[in-house]
Amino acid sequence: MNFEQLHYIKAVVEYGSITHASEALHVSQSALSQSIASLEKEMGHKLFNRSRSGTVPTENGKQLISIILEILETESKLRQTASTLSATLRGTLTIATSPSLFMTVLPQALSNFRKDYPQIIVRITEAENDEIFHLVQKSDVDIGLISLMDNHEVDSTMEVNSLFLSSGFKAIVPSDSKLAFRESINLEDIQDYPFILFDREFYNVNIKKFEAQNRPLNILFNTKNTSVLFRSVSAGLGISIVSDLMLQNDPYLHTQSIAAIPIGYPFNNEIHFEALSKKSNEKKQLIETVMSYIRNNKN
Repeated sequence: MNFEQLHYIKAVVEYGSITHASEALHVSQSALSQSIASLEKEMGHKLFNRSRSGTVPTENGKQLISIILEILETESKLRQTASTLSATLRGTLTIATSPSLFMTVLPQALSNFRKDYPQIIVRITEAENDEIFHLVQKSDVDIGLISLMDNHEVDSTMEVNSLFLSSGFKAIVPSDSKLAFRESINLEDIQDYPFILFDREFYNVNIKKFEAQNRPLNILFNTKNTSVLFRSVSAGLGISIVSDLMLQNDPYLHTQSIAAIPIGYPFNNEIHFEALSKKSNEKKQLIETVMSYIRNNKN
């Protein structure tokens, strides 16, 4: 038994799929399956049932996995404490992040990090994926937090680490709209409705992809301001599409002034979030510490 196996178990639980977990961890499915099988043999209990619908814990697995997650939490605390005692964790850390992480997971994670490491100066830049890749490649930032929506080629000088975080997408509609009572909708269903476009790379690319094959959407306006977007939908001006991540703890959804509906193609896939850094970066220990805070503050 080793920590690598335990992290594999955690990834399968979080992604609900060996395929998705192996992609996030950048290991082959066969290697991941063999590692889990080896651990199951060692413990004498099967941890997962595998089917076409996904990978779910067995009854015995639920009890064992609970302990595994506790062990990994303790490991994370141990690493953080050891890092705190290290005099090398000083200086400045620069981060380029995608907007969806910047508005959800990152603020609390960095707040916790700064409480434990007040001696570290953190500087943050918000950017789209292409710019983040460029900034990391040029060593203009230490960490790039990206969403894997494009098949970017990562050169051999860069390191990719999973944040064990993924997100799907939902259409958001006014709560009094007839669409709010639908179990799911497609873009074809909303072509005649006023549409508010979240003006970010992923959304623009996929809307253009749809419009190239169909007639244009009735786009009322574009905005990068999420407060404007949610408030406009709540007021009944139009409908929009956002990530599940953006809906976490959203007050408009909580007060039921908007409804979130599963959306079909081309927004029916998940995106996975990763951290990029240069292998030659001298701040490797600091980078790993920050990533542990982000992983532990994703909910």
